[in-house]
Amino acid sequence: MINLLPETAKKDIRAARSNVTLLHYIVILWLGVAFLALICTGVYFVLSTSKTDAERLISVNKTKSSAYTSVQAQGAALRAGLSTAKTILDQEVVYTKIITGIAALMPSGVVLEGINLSPNTIGTPITLQFVAKTTADALKLKDNFQASQLFTNVSFQSLSSGGGDKASYPVSATLNVTINKSATR
Repeated sequence: MINLLPETAKKDIRAARSNVTLLHYIVILWLGVAFLALICTGVYFVLSTSKTDAERLISVNKTKSSAYTSVQAQGAALRAGLSTAKTILDQEVVYTKIITGIAALMPSGVVLEGINLSPNTIGTPITLQFVAKTTADALKLKDNFQASQLFTNVSFQSLSSGGGDKASYPVSATLNVTINKSATR
């Protein structure tokens, strides 16, 4: 078939077809915009409802938590008391550990005559007086103190035979030692 339409009619038909296609695109575009507006509106209502519910839950929880303010105050007071107790316990000196440590280091045949312990003596040189049955026991005592983790700077101040008050313990020994701070914990 031969197209006998004039050129102007052909141009008008092509323009009409383009206009219809553009009209379809415009309708689809407006439908898409309407769909997106509908979705945005739905999301807005869902979010506003969630916000209202969350605010209601917050107010309910605030009223519930106000009942626990006295418990929170007691907890804060307890925390402060525990902090004070920890500070005191950190400064605590356990003399029983020192005394049992000395007793464990003493060989049989050696007796401790005197000891003076105070918080000021921890970490500083002190003097310990012992009496022993033999000089070998006194030397073993010094070796035990030197090998111990509880004491440092162990040395004899004096070691004499026949100076003890009792006939069964004739050897008198005086040791200079420094008590480690770790021995009191």
